[in-house]
Amino acid sequence: MRIIVNPAAAGGRVAREWERVAPRLRRLGLDAPVVFTEAPGHATELARRAVADGAGTVVAVGGDGTICETAEGLHRAGGGRLGILPRGTGNDAARTLGIPLKWEDAARTVLAGASRRVDLIAVDGHVVVNAIGMGLTGDINRRAARIKVVRGIAAYLVTALVSLVKYRAPRVVMRTPRAGYEGSMIILAVHNGPTTGGGFRLTPRARPGDGRLDACLVEGMGVLKRISRLAAGLQGRLGCLAGSHELQAPWLELAFDEPIPGHLDGNQWTFQPPSTRFEILSGALEVIVPG
Repeated sequence: MRIIVNPAAAGGRVAREWERVAPRLRRLGLDAPVVFTEAPGHATELARRAVADGAGTVVAVGGDGTICETAEGLHRAGGGRLGILPRGTGNDAARTLGIPLKWEDAARTVLAGASRRVDLIAVDGHVVVNAIGMGLTGDINRRAARIKVVRGIAAYLVTALVSLVKYRAPRVVMRTPRAGYEGSMIILAVHNGPTTGGGFRLTPRARPGDGRLDACLVEGMGVLKRISRLAAGLQGRLGCLAGSHELQAPWLELAFDEPIPGHLDGNQWTFQPPSTRFEILSGALEVIVPG
């Protein structure tokens, strides 16, 4: 086993807590070599190297982005189980998988939980565990990452108010095996789990092991309608409203003419033209969940 800690997670809270918490985890039995990430993307290389060194389980300590990077390292290495100690801003992946949010409870899950195979989403040469956002959600995520005082869904709500007014919807062409769309787009959510941003239920039907991605594309609209869509996203009703295209599919392609802000499990990303493709990788990740 190896433990990968992102000290910058949750606005640096993990770095402040780790020295105090680590002895408690060792007393519970979670005693393994610990490595710390030093930059974005570093967890991927640390996880790949851990598997190459013979670690059968790699534990990610951090938020959705750290979990995503660690899962990508395991995927590239071709093996290894993922354990999770969720300590991020949103913790959507952990909630989707039923992982407890308290340190000790999450550690007990790693030590005594059950293995479960879940899907990954492949996009732009990377894999994602829980959620991908394009457009307004990417812009919100970028702004929320700059906030250090407020965490969780409150950080996303604060920044959403700015993005709702300033974001300009690009024109896109979407294609899936059974559906298509051409026009302006304010949001595209491509998910493996139901929530993002600490509780926005943009794809409430999504399940991480069903072999298909869930997506919701929202057409471009004015500021007042954008506000109503924000509320609908919190309530899990976004796909029910006019101008929303909700779907389930094994893959989705999107063509566009200009860079679009986005996120991969909370990690900032910019989607580059002319197109991008999202594809489900069924059962590609082994993760430890409550037994």
